[in-house]
Amino acid sequence: MKLEKAFSEDINLCITAQDADRKFDEGNIKSKFNFQCPDEKCDAPVTCANLDRPKHKRKRDPYYKVVGKHSPQCDIAKDIRAQRNGPRTSSDIYSDSDEYTDNAIRLNLQPPSTNRPEGSGDPNEKGDGKGKARPKDYAEAGKRKIQRSKTLSSLIDAYLAKESITVQLPETGVIHINDLFYEINGQDVSELEDDFRIFYGKAWFNKRESGYSIVFEKTLALNETTKKPSTYMSINTLEASGFRRFNLNTLDKIADNKPKMVFVLSETGPRVKNGYINIWCEGAEYLDYRLITR
Repeated sequence: MKLEKAFSEDINLCITAQDADRKFDEGNIKSKFNFQCPDEKCDAPVTCANLDRPKHKRKRDPYYKVVGKHSPQCDIAKDIRAQRNGPRTSSDIYSDSDEYTDNAIRLNLQPPSTNRPEGSGDPNEKGDGKGKARPKDYAEAGKRKIQRSKTLSSLIDAYLAKESITVQLPETGVIHINDLFYEINGQDVSELEDDFRIFYGKAWFNKRESGYSIVFEKTLALNETTKKPSTYMSINTLEASGFRRFNLNTLDKIADNKPKMVFVLSETGPRVKNGYINIWCEGAEYLDYRLITR
């Protein structure tokens, strides 16, 4: 979730991302990672994305992104839960400023409804495709052309099939599918742009007391840390998701000590926390995997 303001650990104030940009230039803010949720009852970590990227290289101004768990008392977390329980569309991560781009694909991160009838007409779902189009499509048709979209799973299939596809990213522009996917293979990610990327590689699912960790086989380097990166999904996040592919029963089965080819869609670059390199995973719809058959 993005925030208008965040608490700066360096100057002990709640400030906007624009203010953070100025304070960073002045040397008063030391890192894009030194922020917290602005709610007084919460210390969830926040990243000020693009803060450390030179201005002439930015495709997007700095913005805040919550990259951790809120406290149970956090009012902002309550607002997030209310939004997730409300109606959602495939264009949630896009805004009216993201104009129609011919021949480009958008990311569809809408969790499938657990009550969705067969033949829903979603072109990215398997089936006969004879269902009716969503009412949302008809509403948007009179306003602007309908942008084609793909779920993360469909986008992975296209990448593995070596299709040449252009993907439209929110507030950023377009990117070729080959540049969107980032194979984990020992690289230094200190200069990696803060924007949507799909990190992938061989990894293991591990069951923990309060959720599931996913640890990749190969390392990444960030600043002075070189570690095997990981991501984490809490049980609370999984239970709140309508994404049936990653319910608790399924995860119990794939946490079997056998490696999978794992794909994580993340809006910000990896970060170092407690000596480890973490890749932020917003929810179950941002995660997918393929079985390794050889």
